[in-house]
Amino acid sequence: MCEDEQVRSCVLGRSNLLRPDFVFITTRRVLVLDERYMGSLAVSYANIRCNVLFTEMRDVRLVRHFKHRLLCQARLEISIARNVHWIDNISFRSAQSAYAYILSSLHNRKCKFN
Repeated sequence: MCEDEQVRSCVLGRSNLLRPDFVFITTRRVLVLDERYMGSLAVSYANIRCNVLFTEMRDVRLVRHFKHRLLCQARLEISIARNVHWIDNISFRSAQSAYAYILSSLHNRKCKFN
């Protein structure tokens, strides 16, 4: 992280039942970490699943399928040039606040360049 970068939000998503995704939304990027195990269950490390700067983002969407509605969850879809990153199974309230912050950051960056 850069010196002038600050964490604005931390969200917990679920990629697997027992291995959550840790989503950090900063003033510059969306960073998704998960925990991986090396060799035995005693040694673990953090794996970077997604590290996207706001300047690289084309669009962000908040998606709720039937499964998400039943469990009061949502999915964030972050579009970049040639890929879409999914952050799935976030609580709906956390997903809404993360979505709102990312949208406002994208809007502020577009207004600065126009």
